Amino acid sequence: MFRVYDNIRILENFEKHPKELIRDPIWLRGWKGNELQCCMRKKKMAGNRMFADELHNLNKCISYLYKHFN
Repeated sequence: MFRVYDNIRILENFEKHPKELIRDPIWLRGWKGNELQCCMRKKKMAGNRMFADELHNLNKCISYLYKHFN
């Protein structure tokens, strides 16, 4: 466990547990909805910064869910 918690010690002075420093993705913070709405929100907020294969998989997921919900 050598040097595992160095960033916690330096940044937070051991006041927080490492799991408290893990944050949700920006498109999920304060969001409630179904999976289709979540995927569409992710595409709108992070679609231009995604890799091509991830964006392709997200578009496939959106099209499948769109057919499923309609």
